[in-house]
Amino acid sequence: MELTKTHLKYLLALYRLSQKRPDLPSMEVARLLGVSKPSVVRMLEVLMEQGLAVKARYGKIYLTDTGFLMAKRLSAPLERYAAQLQQEFSLSDDEAWNAACAAICSLPEEKRPA
Repeated sequence: MELTKTHLKYLLALYRLSQKRPDLPSMEVARLLGVSKPSVVRMLEVLMEQGLAVKARYGKIYLTDTGFLMAKRLSAPLERYAAQLQQEFSLSDDEAWNAACAAICSLPEEKRPA
């Protein structure tokens, strides 16, 4: 399944936020990524078409098993890199996560953690 950098970034944001609560409002995703709610809605449609996320009643977003597993495999290296960035550059948790996510998502698919 081919995902663009942007698709992957949204998927990883959903995964990160789902660690705190499984049902996510789109505003939480928008806040983490610094995008508008309509951007989240548009990207969610793509992730749903690819079987990575579902939107339930009242607009709550959930990852599918496939989406969860795909994001989980990239999450550990992303979190380690975010911790290094946070320490090295005195970034907030969200700033460090966004920077690490941008770097991981920019890697060619064959170089991303398997």
